[in-house]
Amino acid sequence: MPNPAQRQLPARVHLPSGTVVRLSDAAARAQAAAVLGAAEDRDGAGRALPGRCARDVQILAGPSVLADARGAPLDPLGLPLPDAHVLRALLAFAGVVPEEPGAYSCENCGAPFEVAPSSLLEIGPFTDGELDDPELDRPFDFNVPHPIPALRVGRAVCRRARLAERTVEEAMPLLRLPGDGVLRITPSVVVAMGIAALGNERRAPVIADALATAPDEAWAAIVDLYHEARYPKRLFAVHRCQACGARNDLDVPLERELERADLRAPGEDAGDRAAPGAAASGAAAFPDLDAFEARVRAAAERIYKDRGVRNIDLFIDAGVPACDDGGEPLLGCYTPGTPADELGIARPPEIRIFYRTFRAEAREDPGFDVDAEIVETIDHEVIHHLHHLAGSDPVDDEEHAQIEREQLRRVGQAEAARRARRGALSDLAGFLRVTWPAWLIAAIGTALAWCEGGR
Repeated sequence: MPNPAQRQLPARVHLPSGTVVRLSDAAARAQAAAVLGAAEDRDGAGRALPGRCARDVQILAGPSVLADARGAPLDPLGLPLPDAHVLRALLAFAGVVPEEPGAYSCENCGAPFEVAPSSLLEIGPFTDGELDDPELDRPFDFNVPHPIPALRVGRAVCRRARLAERTVEEAMPLLRLPGDGVLRITPSVVVAMGIAALGNERRAPVIADALATAPDEAWAAIVDLYHEARYPKRLFAVHRCQACGARNDLDVPLERELERADLRAPGEDAGDRAAPGAAASGAAAFPDLDAFEARVRAAAERIYKDRGVRNIDLFIDAGVPACDDGGEPLLGCYTPGTPADELGIARPPEIRIFYRTFRAEAREDPGFDVDAEIVETIDHEVIHHLHHLAGSDPVDDEEHAQIEREQLRRVGQAEAARRARRGALSDLAGFLRVTWPAWLIAAIGTALAWCEGGR
């Protein structure tokens, strides 16, 4: 993938609202140089810097940077926030604005890595107008309240929040806040966030007071809800871990106007933000490895009997889970047996169950039914075994097809076709590089034979 500094801003972009805009790479870079230079001067003078979001809007507002589909100048202040954040992501993708690599750890194996997420963004659907996926391009529903953890608002306890649409101009009190300090919730910030109601409460000052003392869980849920409303689902990047091959999904752009931990002041105790009526967690602890193995073996015994199979090794793996071709950590996998080798050692078929994947799923989903998932996973792998014995595994074929469909949704049809053509040309060029001596010898032989025949 090209270095962001070598990329060009796309000349034409389709935005989530349906608006089509034009971008000038040269004008954007000139405006960015001026804006970033002014920011350095401001920082050197000890003056507070505006937020990164406001900086990006200032660049988009530069002369000749942004235009509508007909080429008329377009003011970014009038754009819906999701449209503006797509344009911000493109500025970082093309290296018009700097994005320092973020420090991450793989969700599957824990290996550390650093990457600037915007450099990995798939922009094909935005440039080719393929924003019609029923999941990735589904608009946020502003007409209904959305569930959040319990939050005290005045004398009431609310469990729902409703957001309103916001343009860049309406959100500017939030966007211009510096991103290097603790967020102070004020009524103007509430209005800029577009929080129309918490429960039945619609007064911005009351909502501001409630958010300022919100439990961590409730605040994190509100930030997640805000991101869902303001950042299209396509604004994510995929990084494949070099250690284990797992897929790690990263937010794009890296710099966002709200963070989950913004409200925690230095030295503030987490206990100061307990949820109303909060009690000790009643969630059942995930079984330890021995208990988990006992459940797996008991389930396998029943399933093997019901399916009429035997002599399939069962291994409970507590190490780093294997991943499928799409990078998703597996709950389980099946490996066919192998015939005896030269030493007379044959390997029986094996079903492997990954303890850490089950544990991770249970942590992320309170409703995760461990025993039901164990049964479903073992039965699924036994089906793979039966299909293997029959000589064809349509389940495996469908799993690979699903991975390809998921990749196509993310990359886009037109971009996938372009990559396929480039891959074919690259393969042809590689073939010619390797085989050109043979072609040369054949050509010389043909020429000599032709000369001999002409005598």
